[in-house]
Amino acid sequence: MKRTMGDIPQGPVKKKRWDCLSEEEKRLLRCNKNKVNKIKKPGLHCDVIKWMDEEAQRQGVTERGRHGFIVFDEMKIQGRLQLRPDFEIVGLVDLGEFYQSMRSLQTGGVPKAEMATHVFQLAFQGCEGFFFPFAWFPITEIQPINIYLHHWDSVFYLTEHRFFPHACLCEGSQANRDFIMGHFKFSPEYAIMNKFTVDNMYDSSKYSFIMDPPRTIEKLRNNLEKSSLRGTARSFKFNGKHILWSHLKEAYLHDKTNARAPVTSCKIGDSHFQLTPATRMRNHLAADIFSDDMLELLYNYQEFKRDQKGDDDSMGLTREYLFAANLFVKIFADTKPIRTMEDQRLMELDATLHWFLDWREDVMGSENQTPKERNKAYISDKLHLDMCSMVLGYKSYVRTMITQFPGMGPISASTNLECMENMFGCIRASDGSNANPTVLQYGSSVNGYIRCCSLKIRNENASRK
Repeated sequence: MKRTMGDIPQGPVKKKRWDCLSEEEKRLLRCNKNKVNKIKKPGLHCDVIKWMDEEAQRQGVTERGRHGFIVFDEMKIQGRLQLRPDFEIVGLVDLGEFYQSMRSLQTGGVPKAEMATHVFQLAFQGCEGFFFPFAWFPITEIQPINIYLHHWDSVFYLTEHRFFPHACLCEGSQANRDFIMGHFKFSPEYAIMNKFTVDNMYDSSKYSFIMDPPRTIEKLRNNLEKSSLRGTARSFKFNGKHILWSHLKEAYLHDKTNARAPVTSCKIGDSHFQLTPATRMRNHLAADIFSDDMLELLYNYQEFKRDQKGDDDSMGLTREYLFAANLFVKIFADTKPIRTMEDQRLMELDATLHWFLDWREDVMGSENQTPKERNKAYISDKLHLDMCSMVLGYKSYVRTMITQFPGMGPISASTNLECMENMFGCIRASDGSNANPTVLQYGSSVNGYIRCCSLKIRNENASRK
């Protein structure tokens, strides 16, 4: 008879794992076991925020480290109904009492249950690296109004417990974009004029909205990939010259064939050009396309074309596009703090954004093109808005932090969703081969993630988390 995993006695296995722990780890687990169970349940709970405060004190987070921003993102889960040990049904959409009340009004008081397919996760990320996921909600498709309510509720409760978010950071989905634009009368011009910054409704500080830089850079690559002379959604053109994906591909293939520049052995490879739906989501592939290596390949290929064919710099604007995106990559990967508003990196961000704005003005002012041709000659409106939010929102956040703590600005390389993505990766890995947990598994995994992150193992004179 074939034996299954369920037949294997779990007691000895658990005891063996327990014996592997040090005395300090055993004491910490005994102390914290079931200390706060509400993180396992959906919603924003005061007990979890109190736990977050205690954890910050235990880790020695400074007063400055309690200032930072809120991050939120979604993760796919299994749509399945389950029972908790107390016979509570889980697996349905749960966005709080206000959401249920509004749904009752919409349906005339008739209860309508929906199976959750995603989780909406919120977390706080301090400017010195403290990260804590404090609330999550099972959803199907998050609506901007729900983001608005839970986001500002989070700001209130965090402020009450001496955590001070000065910005929110998210990826550029349509719901997130609508949530941000709702603060600016749904007017892109008004949002840009206000630098994607509003007054914090709970104190006198400013509050900024930032689109995730790695995702925005990835979209710059995706828009460029669609740019060709015909048959695609984009056909970039600036000052009468084309910006084409084929320029990059030709330069790479020429280098690969003639071995003129060995830099291809460093980063650039076939995977950067033969993109699939999965590889298009890889942020590092987009960053590599805008790297110094690719700029060198393009320059060498242009020199070859000039020498052999008399080509008068037909790739000049493509190089400028790469150079602009290259600055975004470098600045948002820089691990040195920005201490003043006169920092060279902020000036470079301004100059790069103005290059895109000049390009847009040139396209919109072109009278010999149809509206459709003008729309294809520039990056998409959504990407344009995301890019402005990334630059202007981040600059406003830096200004707020420098005002709060003069000479001690934030680090650009920490302004992204990497901590959240790493947490999602740990949660998926905790469920073995099942990449999409159920609601019940997700709550337990978040609880386990927080507790594992609080462990600090010491090895003689070194320590590691």
